[in-house]
Amino acid sequence: MFLSNEFYKRIYSDDIIYHYTKASTAIDYILFNNQLKFNNAINSIDPIESIVANRSICYKTNIDSKTSEFLNTKGANRLSQYIKKLQYNFLQVSFCKNKISENFSFEDYSGQFENNEEIFGFTKPRMWDQYADKYSGVCIALSKSKILKLNNPLLTKFKDDVKYKNFNELSFYKVGDIDNDYLNKIGYKKYKQELKKKIIDSFFYKHIDYIGEDEYRIGTFCNKKSINYNHGNFQYSNNRMLDIESCIEAIFFSSFANEKQKDELHIYAKKFNIPIIEINWNHDSINPYDYNFVRYLSMKIDSI
Repeated sequence: MFLSNEFYKRIYSDDIIYHYTKASTAIDYILFNNQLKFNNAINSIDPIESIVANRSICYKTNIDSKTSEFLNTKGANRLSQYIKKLQYNFLQVSFCKNKISENFSFEDYSGQFENNEEIFGFTKPRMWDQYADKYSGVCIALSKSKILKLNNPLLTKFKDDVKYKNFNELSFYKVGDIDNDYLNKIGYKKYKQELKKKIIDSFFYKHIDYIGEDEYRIGTFCNKKSINYNHGNFQYSNNRMLDIESCIEAIFFSSFANEKQKDELHIYAKKFNIPIIEINWNHDSINPYDYNFVRYLSMKIDSI
């Protein structure tokens, strides 16, 4: 019934990333299609990510407003529109990670899961609450290296751990107003390149209050008419999907999921020989069980 130390050591890896979701979404879309959907960052409920700045053109040099050669409003406005375009077209898929800072993964370490619960990415109560249907959903463990190898490099070009900053720090990392003096100094092309890098970096910053999520993010850009790389073929699509076929390492589901959902998750896991684990919640602990064994034991009892 209980999981082996070998399982925990295998899942406790830098390569393992976790995606929390509703059970219905996991069954009907993610597992059925072997894909994760990219979501538009601009639609995030987090205003730090979703609100686009009202940019202005800053002038530090004291110049006559009639001296038009110093007022590069055309270039500055083009840069402002370019930044907005990047922000509106950035898509992302989010995961969380294990906390690789303990000695649990050492070969000669014989520690147990108990008292080490918080180092795993599938044991986060806030994630189960916020992203997995208020403790009734699913957490899918995947191999990061397999995902990156399977998908077109253009689709996974932007990938990184999320960095967590306070408000004061975010003001330096987010792109605000256009500096007209700096634009005149280095030119439009170079300023555009610098802004693009800063904008892309900004997609991987969140407020420090989210630090417990330990997020890893894969991002891409997508216009209205884009090419979607799907199962080895290029297709025109308004959506972009991340292929995860053969990338799933384990499926964790909450004991609060309904029996129909448990059955369907079990069928998928059995078909592809994937470990399936039921998370049982107690007043002071979390107990992961091997669901295959639970099912087997249940059938034995029923046959008596």
